[in-house]
Amino acid sequence: MTRKQRRLAARRKPARKQPGSPVKGTRRETAHASPGNVSELQALTPAFTCWYREHWFRTDVRVVLKSLTMFFRFYPASKGSGAITALEPADVAARLASLILGTLHEGITATYCMMHFLRFLRDSGRWSGDEESFRAVHGILTDIIGLDLRVALRDMQVTASPRAYDLR
Repeated sequence: MTRKQRRLAARRKPARKQPGSPVKGTRRETAHASPGNVSELQALTPAFTCWYREHWFRTDVRVVLKSLTMFFRFYPASKGSGAITALEPADVAARLASLILGTLHEGITATYCMMHFLRFLRDSGRWSGDEESFRAVHGILTDIIGLDLRVALRDMQVTASPRAYDLR
């Protein structure tokens, strides 16, 4: 087909216009609530609370549990139990990324809380995943926390810089 024939064919068959929203027909991947994950977290809450209080963390355990509940409410549920004791690295990364993009503070808070929860699972022998997935999830959390700390240090250096107070 020549160039001229293609142009004529395009003129004869105009693109069909759809009324309404241009994104109405597009498919979105949405997370569905996982009440099973939340009830599994609630079953672990007494043991987690005891472990948390033994380790003297600065944040109140209620704040941590609230953040974990928010995280696991939309964490993908697996078939059967054990979804939150054998975390999938890709699912953790995706959920934390959506939280960080949605509300930075909630995402960073969830990351710190997940690190505590991951340590609890390991210390109490409740981690039901394999060693490789544990290291991967731990690495994801460590990377996000490391980025948060680098940003905080950079911000402190900027405000503490003598140039910041130079009024010339």
